[in-house]
Amino acid sequence: MESEVRKRRPSEVLKRGYADEEVRHIYELARLSLENGQLRSAEKLFTGITEVAPEFAEGWLGLSYIHTCAKRNNEAIFAARQALRVSPDCVEALLFLIAGLLTAGDVNSAGTYLGEVGERVESGSVNHPQLMRFYRAQLARYQAR
Repeated sequence: MESEVRKRRPSEVLKRGYADEEVRHIYELARLSLENGQLRSAEKLFTGITEVAPEFAEGWLGLSYIHTCAKRNNEAIFAARQALRVSPDCVEALLFLIAGLLTAGDVNSAGTYLGEVGERVESGSVNHPQLMRFYRAQLARYQAR
């Protein structure tokens, strides 16, 4: 008699056994580390999240932020692109990508993405004060080039 083997969902395989709730808790711990200025600890946690749950956009955003703070621009751009791959409508990822591209001197690409975010701002779909400040800061950087 054959024993029945439960088929694993692809998300379970990717997460190497971590449940969604556990990934969320690790993310919250990473955010707490970040808020307390413990960048190395936060980086390790965000890296771990992206390894076990590569489809978790917030993990990539956290890495993009850490890499930006550490002036590792290529890594910051990569992480922002990964966040966008997972969540194409993520304005935060677009803004991190824009910041990285401006730092790298890729003004044309940054301008294209700024236009995309600008359209969202004008339509009212982006209205969070911190996102608006971040957008205006990147727009000012772009215009000052």
